[in-house]
Amino acid sequence: MNKDLEDKYLSVIEDNVNVGQSNAVAEFFILIAGIVGIFILLYIFADKIGCFFIDRMSDKTQMRIENAFSFGISPKMFEKTDNTKKLEAIRDKIVPLDKNLQGKSKFPIYEISEKQINAFVTPNGTIFFTQGLLKEVKDEKALTFVLAHELGHYAHRDHLKSISREIIVGFITSIFTSQNNNNINGTIYGISDLNGLTYSRKQELEADKFANKVVYKLYGNNDGAIAFFQMLEKKEKFPEFLQYFSTHPSTQQRLKLIQNGR
Repeated sequence: MNKDLEDKYLSVIEDNVNVGQSNAVAEFFILIAGIVGIFILLYIFADKIGCFFIDRMSDKTQMRIENAFSFGISPKMFEKTDNTKKLEAIRDKIVPLDKNLQGKSKFPIYEISEKQINAFVTPNGTIFFTQGLLKEVKDEKALTFVLAHELGHYAHRDHLKSISREIIVGFITSIFTSQNNNNINGTIYGISDLNGLTYSRKQELEADKFANKVVYKLYGNNDGAIAFFQMLEKKEKFPEFLQYFSTHPSTQQRLKLIQNGR
């Protein structure tokens, strides 16, 4: 009698859909592996995810975010120079050429006392030229290319895309790392940095293409851009392979791009 009851009980359990048939531990690890896989995909495609949403952001939202990046910069902190006046005149020729530059930042331009040959744009559209660059580059066409390159970053919303990428990567790495595991932290952040460098180099090349189109529209040629990169090439002493550890492509690569494309 007891045997019949036991068999009947086992039969009921086997037929019950609410009773799992597989190993609970195995299912747990499969679930964890799936979650980890999703986060890894988010990490790998952080750039594409950020670009997808930033490219579809409204201009109004863009301006709200940019207004948060004032950096404490006031026009009173900088004096107008002949160089900045010249650059502002060039700026006023470039902005009407692209709708992504219109109706947003006023793109103030300042000269800073740095010997390095450099220029950069901040997230709110403020543009800085170093005295080192302005000392070496006097040609209007070359200055137009450099200024258009920085405006290209703004037009492509590169500053916002970089920020969104860092937010995604930072969120994911914070989940899988802890303050007590410095080796894992260092490895993950190292990979993140290298991925970020690759992304940055792509942004630089796209900004070069943007600037190249601008100088063709304004002057019918890109002689100034070519002369600018040739000047940089003479001053640089680094092997080309070091571009893979830099935020910028090599000057040789950028020069080739400018020479081969409009």
